[in-house]
Amino acid sequence: MEEGGRLIRNYGLFWRKHEVDWKQRRHGRLIGLGVRKINGGRVDFSQQRGIYALYDDTFRLIYVGQAGGKDRRLYPRLRKHAHSVLSERWTRFSWFGICDVDWQTAVDVRGLREVPDEIRTDRVNVLNHLEAILIMAGEPIKNLKGGIFGKDVTHFRQVPLNRQNQKPDEEDFSEEEE
Repeated sequence: MEEGGRLIRNYGLFWRKHEVDWKQRRHGRLIGLGVRKINGGRVDFSQQRGIYALYDDTFRLIYVGQAGGKDRRLYPRLRKHAHSVLSERWTRFSWFGICDVDWQTAVDVRGLREVPDEIRTDRVNVLNHLEAILIMAGEPIKNLKGGIFGKDVTHFRQVPLNRQNQKPDEEDFSEEEE
């Protein structure tokens, strides 16, 4: 990757635990739609690598972890928490991923492209991305401006279980939360 390259490629904020089918062991799905990316279609982030955060009903941050070492991917890590002692303590999760979306895939649900073991970037970019993760995951009350990932990083909204087989419409790409 070139100098100054992106560290975080995409992210999802406050996805609902009850909108995920946790029955699948390794190959469950975490489906998202790119906010403001109308022609992007659905993407499965189950195999994403990155950082995730778990929240309770009041959006209080209760756990932060990583998915990416060895074969640890996002869905299996979250599924483990959905069946652990933490299972009753969290209802939402956010994630910040380092794998790119494979926009060339011509299927109903796009997948991800693997990232190299070494990611080259500059100090300012790393600091901006770390700050953005902390601001977006923790929502500190004194931080009035959001984090700075840059224009090439895509925010994804969760596709609810009951809509995963429907075609997206204009409302799916709005930034407003329900």
